[in-house]
Amino acid sequence: MIEFIELIIKSLSELNLTQVLLSISIIIISILILKFLLFKNEIVKFVVEVPIEAKPGWNDGKILEKPCLKDASNPGYITCYDPATGQFLATIRAHTEDDVKEALKKAQNAQQKWVKTSFSERKRVLNSLMNFILNNQEEICWVASRDTGKTLVDGKFGEILSTCEKIRWTINHGEKALATEYRESSPIYAYKSAKIEYHPLGVVAALVSWNYPFHNTFGPIISSLFIGNGILIKSSEQVAWSTQYYSKIIKTCLKECGHDPDIVQFLCGFPDCGEAVVRSGVDGITFVGSCPVGKQVMKAASDNLTPCILELGGKDCAIIRHDANLSQAFPIIMRGTFQNAGQNCVGLERILVHESLYNEFVDKAIEQIKKLRVGSDLNDDIVADVGAMTMSGQGERLQNLIQASVSEGAKLILGGHPYIHPKYPTAQYFEPTLLIDVTPQMTILKQEIFAPIMVVMKFSTDEEAIEICNKSPYGLGNSIFSGDQNKGDWMSKRLRCGMVNVNDFGATYLSNLPFGGVGISGFGRFGGTEGLRSLCLMKSVTTDKIRFFKTSIPRVLDYPMQSNGSSFVSNLVTLLYDNSLIDKMKAITGLIKNSKS
Repeated sequence: MIEFIELIIKSLSELNLTQVLLSISIIIISILILKFLLFKNEIVKFVVEVPIEAKPGWNDGKILEKPCLKDASNPGYITCYDPATGQFLATIRAHTEDDVKEALKKAQNAQQKWVKTSFSERKRVLNSLMNFILNNQEEICWVASRDTGKTLVDGKFGEILSTCEKIRWTINHGEKALATEYRESSPIYAYKSAKIEYHPLGVVAALVSWNYPFHNTFGPIISSLFIGNGILIKSSEQVAWSTQYYSKIIKTCLKECGHDPDIVQFLCGFPDCGEAVVRSGVDGITFVGSCPVGKQVMKAASDNLTPCILELGGKDCAIIRHDANLSQAFPIIMRGTFQNAGQNCVGLERILVHESLYNEFVDKAIEQIKKLRVGSDLNDDIVADVGAMTMSGQGERLQNLIQASVSEGAKLILGGHPYIHPKYPTAQYFEPTLLIDVTPQMTILKQEIFAPIMVVMKFSTDEEAIEICNKSPYGLGNSIFSGDQNKGDWMSKRLRCGMVNVNDFGATYLSNLPFGGVGISGFGRFGGTEGLRSLCLMKSVTTDKIRFFKTSIPRVLDYPMQSNGSSFVSNLVTLLYDNSLIDKMKAITGLIKNSKS
């Protein structure tokens, strides 16, 4: 084998770069073809028709004068519209408590069958889902864009790439993560085997946010199905329209693979629907949303002592040290700030720049932010950089935050106001904004912005930067940019947060590491091994290593207790844990004496 590898290396060394790349490409393609031939039976192809309203250029919807989800004349329904154009999409009935009860019963019944499926059967479902996503990337992003106002490239990053990676990791590593884990037994139980088993919880619920409607929906579905759980998905009323399409994808996939689609239940309604889900009696809850709502979820879940994972947003920092490579860091800062119009729980909301690079950074920011194009990929003749704000009424809130900070001494360099689209005046845009000279006490740092606003702050020392970061009650993620890897590691250990990326943004998520934070950013984790296990019943088990060797209680410790029982235990403790050989010998003598008496 070694000789064969050496032969390949020698052969490649004799080729030029083009030939080497061609050879490598041929090898990779051959591996993919072989993989396809071996695993083609694991893929079931299916079709789900994309809504006509999602297609680029669609312009038949009535433009609403005041777009709003709630219609006072029709309180039990959700008014769905495109935030990027203001066009009406549909009216959808909001689910109620009775719908929640029915959904839970269906999921529980289906879970009794699903829990008996093998990992191979579950992987077949995920492989089929992956195949559909790969062949329908554009359509999935069209639907997300139409319902949230996001750009298509933000859809490709946040909806497609992240979901495909989740499926890939789960298929390749999920079974190992859920395998029985053996632990070292205590010396007193040397004849016992100690292990941890990971079992399905039953039916869990995920109440997910609207900013990435496809990925936020499918992330918990992928994990729950692989474990053997049923799941209730309560999507935000903001994305009721796209949820209908996405629900058809997974239900069709399950049905075509020969399984009961009731194992996944979709619910979409106003806060009363979410509260009904939390109080329904599900076996576990994942909530992604704001801190105030997270507190309500936790309070409602306490009635049944339902375990919760709470991901409640952040106020993430990017620290740019004096030795950072600004050319490398700046494009990442731009994406971390303006991706999805800033509507990211791990969006960079505080940019801390060392005083030696501050002016250069601000000049770069002015130059690049001026170039950002605002609009709709689906309806404008431009490639948009910044899409719409999904929630209505954000313009006034953001203006007030900015104006308050300016009155406190910050400088508004660019933007700061809602953007009025020339074709769609009721659409929900906000200008890409640059706010500099911000200090830790200012109003804008006291709440999550969730908008296309770059907030720039100055610092002098590493300790000052760390203090500014840790001063926030949020603690989700942070980024550090430095030319000194050791210094970056040193700083990362001192930041109070759940995730840190050195010379990057968002890398922990695509690296399948646990996702979550501390403080008012919540607790618990999803993602990776820990996230998968968090949706399991973790069961500790001991068994006998040798069939005929079992635990027996010494007569001296049997009930009713004898007077020398305490002495026996003391000698046993000394024998097991004392480092003195003499004391151990004395303990053995004592145990023999105790046993005979």
